[in-house]
Amino acid sequence: MTFIATVIAKNGAAVIADSIVTSTQPVIEYNEFIRFFEKKSAEAKNSPVVMDPKDIISLFQTKPHHTKNYEEKLFQYDKYTAITTAGAATINDKRIIDLIEEIKQKNKKDKGYTQKKIETKIKDFSAYLTEEVKKHLKDKSSIRPTTFIFTNFSQTTSKTTIFKVEVLSSSQKDLQVSGYDFVSYNITNEYEKVVCDGQNGISEKILFGDILTVYNMIPRIAKKVALDFGIDEQKVSESYINKLRKDKDIVPPSLFSEMKIFKLGELSLQQAVDLANLLMKVEIDFQNYTEDIPTVGGVIKLAIIDKKGFRFIAGHEITKPINL
Repeated sequence: MTFIATVIAKNGAAVIADSIVTSTQPVIEYNEFIRFFEKKSAEAKNSPVVMDPKDIISLFQTKPHHTKNYEEKLFQYDKYTAITTAGAATINDKRIIDLIEEIKQKNKKDKGYTQKKIETKIKDFSAYLTEEVKKHLKDKSSIRPTTFIFTNFSQTTSKTTIFKVEVLSSSQKDLQVSGYDFVSYNITNEYEKVVCDGQNGISEKILFGDILTVYNMIPRIAKKVALDFGIDEQKVSESYINKLRKDKDIVPPSLFSEMKIFKLGELSLQQAVDLANLLMKVEIDFQNYTEDIPTVGGVIKLAIIDKKGFRFIAGHEITKPINL
């Protein structure tokens, strides 16, 4: 698991990432199995209890199993661009750090790379990543979602732009689908002065209030109503869902006024660093009270990008052990 974030300042940006990698395994919770068994026993009455293997398999949930530290999740891509990543540790049997380095070496051979617009660089990165995903799926049955957040500072405009490149959840059968998008990319909204990913639920609650909960619930409610009234849920179009999200009777304006992200002014670079660190600390500290296995933490890497370029300011150097 992971927490990554970018905080935009007036003249630059702060970028932060943790370093814990979490291994997972499918497990059945004891209480869940007992409830399942009691239900089957009640249904069987005085007859022998019969359990369908498919029903038992459906009880398995993917849970954190163990963690390890020191995984790289924050990278310098070029002089004015950083990448943070959340999701899979490998793609096509290549560690993410090695895959990014491979693309960087390719860029060095491109004499026109430094003159390319950031949009073109993102497009090229996504195209390379798409081919790696396809190779991955030829040998493995599926690939899980992975996010790459690009933070770019423009020398000419002194403006920071954030892009999200996302490897979509796919399977081998998708290789047969013409025009299937294994990788997507988009620029984030200009008002989003903070962009985070991974285990970022608390941070998003702080920044966006209840609006994201409402937005995520609307399509589920609409499809449930359609199902209950015998309407084909496929007829509940995305455009209709978006219309509901803009309906002031459903999403009151007060929810927007509660969004702290709209109230962030032009931060100094120091404020951006402090806010990035605060969000990381909140996610880590809260896990101490809610998680059996911490899935965010370890060595925290923090970098800034401004007119001087990319540079690490924390977590990038080997430190002297505390007891020495």
